[in-house]
Amino acid sequence: MPTTRQKAGAGSTGSAGPGLNELTIRREGSRVLTAEQERAYVLLCACADRLRQHDLAAVEVMHAQACAMDASAGGVPVVVTAAYDLVETVLRNEIVDSGGECTCWLTAARRALGIRNVVSQGMVVHALLALGGHPLVTAEVRRQIRAEFGARRTGTSAKAMTAAVTSMTSTAELVDAGVVGGVMAAAMIQDTLAMAGMGPLGHG
Repeated sequence: MPTTRQKAGAGSTGSAGPGLNELTIRREGSRVLTAEQERAYVLLCACADRLRQHDLAAVEVMHAQACAMDASAGGVPVVVTAAYDLVETVLRNEIVDSGGECTCWLTAARRALGIRNVVSQGMVVHALLALGGHPLVTAEVRRQIRAEFGARRTGTSAKAMTAAVTSMTSTAELVDAGVVGGVMAAAMIQDTLAMAGMGPLGHG
């Protein structure tokens, strides 16, 4: 039975490292990001890595740096696009790395939905729906995703979330929520997947 590998991000990167690992490295077929979005992406990877290491001082510094990346590209703050891409990349890479033979990524995504941050929830739902058509996702799991999350499709893209949230609050608050939500969701998903490879969560 396949197992989820212990991810490189769970201890091998130093405090100054980029935080990139098997799950966060952008691969062929990834959405094209601008140079600024790529920088934001790597910073969020590093922030998620330090959160997993419980280095909260580093997380605070990186959080401030990420929140300063509020320039817009295509109508969405660059760091919000990066946060969406981080969550989707973590889930997609796990599906690919397992050869589609386990669904622990779906369990991890469900857990991340428990984060009380409307932006992070939107990120996770958007990622799940986008990945529902991945060639390695079985027809049964595709039906399961549609049944569980299809009704939440409206308003979950980065652009839709930006439009919805900025109508109620400031761009700065949206960016902060995007940074927090993306980092927390990515860290929780990676930790859940790491646990799955060590015992308490089965594959299936």
